Amino acid sequence: MHSFFRKVYWLTRRSSREADLRAELQFHLEEEAEERAAQGLPDQQARRAARRDLGNLTLVQENTRAVWGWTALEQFGQDLRYAFRNMAANRLFTFVAVVSLALGIGANTAIYSFMDAILVRGLPVPDPESLVVLTWHAAPSNHGETVMQRMSGSTWGDAKSGEFTDIFPFPAFALFRHNDALFSTVFGYHQSWLTRSLNLVVKGQAGIGSGVFVTGDYFGGLAVAPAAGRPIGPDDDRVGAPPVVMVSYAFSEQRLGGAANAPGQSILINNRTFTVAGVTPPEFFGIDPNAAPTVYLPMHANEVLGASNQFGFRPEAYLDRNYYWLQIMGRLRPGVSLEQAQATLAPAFHAWVAATATNDAMRAHLPELQVKPGAGGLSTLRRKYSKPLFVLMTMVALILALACANVANLLLARATARHREMALRLSMGAGRSRLVRQLLTESVLLASLGGVLGLLFAIWGMRALTLLLANGRANYTLRAELNGHVLGVALGLSLVTGVLFGLAPALEATGVDVMPALKATRAGERAARRSLWRTTPRRLLMAGQIAISLLMLVGAGLFVRTLSNLQSIELGFTRENILLFQLDARKAGHKDAEIAGLYGDLRNRFSTIPGVRSVSLSEDSLVQAGTGLPIGLPGQPPDGNNRILCVGPAFLTTMQIPILAGRDLQESDGPVSPAVAIVNQVFAKTNFGDRNPLGQRLILRKAGPGEPVGRDMEIVGVARNALYGGITRKIPPLVYLPYNQGYPQPGQMVFALRTAGDPLRYVNSVREIVRQADARVPVSEIRTQTQDIDRSINQEILFARLCTGFAILALAIACVGLYGTVSYNVARRTAEIGIRMALGAQRGLVVRMILRDVLLISVTGLVAGLPVALAAGKFVESLLYGLKPNDPLALAVAALSLLVAAVAAGYVPARKAARIDPMTALRNE
Repeated sequence: MHSFFRKVYWLTRRSSREADLRAELQFHLEEEAEERAAQGLPDQQARRAARRDLGNLTLVQENTRAVWGWTALEQFGQDLRYAFRNMAANRLFTFVAVVSLALGIGANTAIYSFMDAILVRGLPVPDPESLVVLTWHAAPSNHGETVMQRMSGSTWGDAKSGEFTDIFPFPAFALFRHNDALFSTVFGYHQSWLTRSLNLVVKGQAGIGSGVFVTGDYFGGLAVAPAAGRPIGPDDDRVGAPPVVMVSYAFSEQRLGGAANAPGQSILINNRTFTVAGVTPPEFFGIDPNAAPTVYLPMHANEVLGASNQFGFRPEAYLDRNYYWLQIMGRLRPGVSLEQAQATLAPAFHAWVAATATNDAMRAHLPELQVKPGAGGLSTLRRKYSKPLFVLMTMVALILALACANVANLLLARATARHREMALRLSMGAGRSRLVRQLLTESVLLASLGGVLGLLFAIWGMRALTLLLANGRANYTLRAELNGHVLGVALGLSLVTGVLFGLAPALEATGVDVMPALKATRAGERAARRSLWRTTPRRLLMAGQIAISLLMLVGAGLFVRTLSNLQSIELGFTRENILLFQLDARKAGHKDAEIAGLYGDLRNRFSTIPGVRSVSLSEDSLVQAGTGLPIGLPGQPPDGNNRILCVGPAFLTTMQIPILAGRDLQESDGPVSPAVAIVNQVFAKTNFGDRNPLGQRLILRKAGPGEPVGRDMEIVGVARNALYGGITRKIPPLVYLPYNQGYPQPGQMVFALRTAGDPLRYVNSVREIVRQADARVPVSEIRTQTQDIDRSINQEILFARLCTGFAILALAIACVGLYGTVSYNVARRTAEIGIRMALGAQRGLVVRMILRDVLLISVTGLVAGLPVALAAGKFVESLLYGLKPNDPLALAVAALSLLVAAVAAGYVPARKAARIDPMTALRNE
C-alpha cells in the first residue's frame, strides 16, 4: 500500500520529473561530447558519437520511467482515455449498453436490498451473533393429540416435515432461565391478536398502535440502551408493580413531544393508565422486522389488559404446562457455542416436556428442542418471503444475463470490424495481453457507468417494491436501504459483468492472424466471417437469450394466470363501493351494555351521511374472518368445522349476499328479542340435508369447559355461500349471529358502508361522527372492500406485476439483441445479397432467407428453454393457484409471443436487405 501511494505521489510530480530527466540526459550528452572533443574529434562528430554511445533517447526515457514504477498507472490512464473516446464516438452503442446494464444491475440491487433486509441483516443490537432463538419440532402425527393442548402463536410445517414453532409454556421459560452456565440472559416476549391493535390515548387523542409483552430481562438481554429514560427491568415485570411502558422513538416524536419529553408522561392503553419509563433508540424495531411495536409492556401487564376482554389473558396461564404462548431468546456466554447449547438443553427439555404428557399418544409425539441462531431475530419474514425473493432474484439475475449477452453481442460485432486495427497494433509490437487489457478496460467502464445508473434505478425500485409490499398499510415497517452490503453487491455486479461480457469479445478481437488480416480483401474478410468461430458464438448467445426469455415469459404467464384465477373466484357478495373501517369501544373503556348501544347509534348516524345507501357491521371482514366457537344442533356435539360471524342488522343486504330463504337480520333482533341466526348453504346442506332449516334450533356453547349454554337460537334465514376467511379457502359451514344478543359480547367491530360513489370520499365524515360520539374511540384499518381482498392476495399481485414487468424487459432486451445481430449479418452480406438479386432473386426470397435464420435461432432457443421452463415451474408450484406448472396455455402464449417478437425484430433488417441496389453493392465490391 505504501509503494502504491508513493507511485501516485511521484505521478503527481511527473512534469518536474520529466524536466529533470531531460536535463540529466542533456548533461550526459554534453559531457560525453566534451570528452570526445578533447580526444581530437571535431565538434559535430563528437556530438554524433556521444548520441550513438548513449543509444535511443526515447528508449532510455521509457526504461527510466519503467524504473520509476508508474507504467501500469500510465497505461491504465491511457486505456481510460481511449475508452472514453471510443464511447463518445459510438454514442448509440454506449447508450444501449449502459442502459441495458443499468436495468439489470438496478433490478438485482433492488431485489438484493430486500433479501439483505429480510435474510441477511442482523438485529440493531450489540453482538447479535451471540443471540439464539429457542424453537421445537415434532414429528408428523396421525392421532392429532399432543402436549400442546392450547396455544397462542403460530406453527408451521406440513404432514411430511412435521410441526415447527417457537412458542413454549411459561414454566419452560424457568427451565431455560436457570441455565447460567450457557446463558448470560434469557428473556421472553409475547404478541397476540389482542396486542396487535391497542387503543392508545395521549392527552385525550386516541390512536391505534401495536404492542408486545416482554419479560424484565428483555432489554438487558438485547443490550439496548434507551434513547431517553430507562428500560423495562425485572422489578417492572411482577404482579402488583406500577404499570409502566416503553415506547418507540417514532411514537415519542409523533405523540409525546419528542423522546426527551416522553419519560414520565401517562398513556391510556385500552383504558388502563401506564407511565412512560423510556424510549427505544431510533434504529430499534424489536426482534421481528415484520412487526415493529409501538409500545413495549412488562409481561405481567397482560393480566391487567386481559381482564377487560372475555377472551383475554388469564393469570392461570402462567402455571399451565400445556399452554404454549411464550417466545424465548437467550444470549450465550462468551465461549459457548450453538452446538454446546443444543447438546445441553435438548435432553433437559425432553425430560421436562415428557412429564407434561398424560397418555401414550402424547408421549409418542413429544417436541424436540432446536436452538437456532438469533442474530436476525424472528424468522417470520424469512418464512414468508424467502422463497418468493429467491424466485425474484433468479429472474433479475436472468435479466442481467440477458443484458450481458446483448452487450457481448454488440462487442463481438465491433470486434469483427476491428480485426485490421488489432492486426496493425500487433504488427507494431503491441502484446496481446496489453490489447486484451485495453478492451477489458472499456467493457468494465461500460459496466461501471451502468452500475452508477443502476443505483438510481435501484433506489426507485426499492421505493416501488416497498409500496407494493405495504399495499396501502401506513404502519408497514420493512424498509430496504443502500447500506454497505447492498453497495458492495452493486460494485461486485458491475465488475463481474464488465469482465464477463467483455472477455470473449476481447479475445475474439485480438485472436487474429496478423499478415492475412492486413492483406485481406473484402472477399477474404467475408470468408473469414463465415467461419464457425465468427458466427457460432453470436448465434449461441442469441439462442441463449431466447431460452432465458422463454423461461421468464412462462413464469410471468403462470403468475398472471394465478392472479386471474384468484380475481375470478366467486365471492358471493359485491365488492364494489364498500368502505370498511374498524372500531373497538371496549378498549376505550365501554362496558358490555354500553357497547351495543354505541355501535347501534353510530350505525344510525352513518346511515344519514349523504350518498351512503346502507350500513352494517360485523366482528371482522368476510376476507379476514375466522372465528370458531362450539356451535351445533341440539343433542349433538358441536362440529369444530362450523364457523360463526357476529353481524349487525341488514348485513346481508349491505354486502348484497342473496337470501335464499327466510329473512335478513333486523333492528328488532336485539338483546330482549328471541335469539336468531342465519346459516349459509354449506351449513344447511351439511346439517339438514334436504330438510328445510328454517325454524330449526342451534346451540352456541361458551368456550370454557363445563360452562352453561351460551345461546339457543332459531334459524330464520338461509344465505347464499359467500367468501369467508380467505380468498383461497374452502367456504365452511357458517352461521351469521346478531352481535348484540348476549354472547359473545361485542368488542372490536368492522363497519361496512355501501356508498353511491368512491367509498374513500366518506372517510372524513365517518371520523367526525365517531369523534363526536366518543373521542377515545379511534377509527382504524380504513380501506375499501376491494383493497381488503387485494391485501389477502398481495403476494400474488406483487409476483404477477413484477414478473410481467421483468418478462417484458427480458423480451425487449432479447429483441434488441436479435435486431442488432440480424442487422449486422445483413450489413456484412450486402455484396452477397446484391449478387443474388443481380442474378434474379426476388425481394420476397431475400426476406424469407433472412427470416429463416431468425426463426432457426428462435426455435433453437425455444427447444433449449422449454425443458428448463418446465423444471423451473415445479419450483414455484406452491405459489400458483388453480393451475399446474406445465400449464399448456402459459407455455403456448410464451412461445408464440417470443416467435412473433423475434420475427418482428428480424423483419425490419430483412426488409432493408431486400431493398439493396444490386449495382451499388457490386460497385462497392
